[in-house]
Amino acid sequence: MTSSNVTRAQFVEITKFSGSSGALSAAEAENKLDVQFNPQTLKVTLSNQNTGGDQPGGSSKQFVGSGASKLSMELVFDTTATGADVRAETKKVAYFVMAKEQKDKEKKRTPPNVRFQWGSFIFEGVVDSMDETLEYFSEEGVPLRATVSLSMSRDDIVLLFGSARSGGAGTATGATSPLDAARPGDSIASMAARIGASADWKGIASANGIDDPLRVQAGARVNLNAKASVKFG
Repeated sequence: MTSSNVTRAQFVEITKFSGSSGALSAAEAENKLDVQFNPQTLKVTLSNQNTGGDQPGGSSKQFVGSGASKLSMELVFDTTATGADVRAETKKVAYFVMAKEQKDKEKKRTPPNVRFQWGSFIFEGVVDSMDETLEYFSEEGVPLRATVSLSMSRDDIVLLFGSARSGGAGTATGATSPLDAARPGDSIASMAARIGASADWKGIASANGIDDPLRVQAGARVNLNAKASVKFG
């Protein structure tokens, strides 16, 4: 199933943390990346730096820092429609992890400041880690699907809110869920079971317009997130 005018999550390299949901500069707006598929969930962790309070009868915990914010997510990239190496897409994410030489006397190398925005949700920080899992290969050995686990952080606690209609998160048309390729001998039920949706296989078949859900041609691409309420007689 496809949807038009879908707001895509976006990464943008910024010169410094804005501390607000203000508009980006023209230079910053040039270096951005719209994700291929929006993440299913975002995990935000806020923490304080405390000390003491571990020993019986000792002093109580004391706040010794300004706190920290973390954001983690999983992003899916899929090139089964074109047959291209999916790493050409995940390489664009890796750009935001790589340290860059700064314009100072010492020419230190530090990772870039990054703004992640999806509609009204904004997080500004530094990308700490990127784990890439290649999940599906063509018969020629070309990786066609990857899941990227990304973690960002900053050394203070700031909650930023943007406008869902404002710039900073791209609007694009196209599929909002990746397509899964059927394996030899697959049925819709077996494909749904692999993602823990075995109870919804009939609705998935109907939403994808599949007449015979018990026999799916190997290589056929199915949107396993699409569902419709239908019964097969």
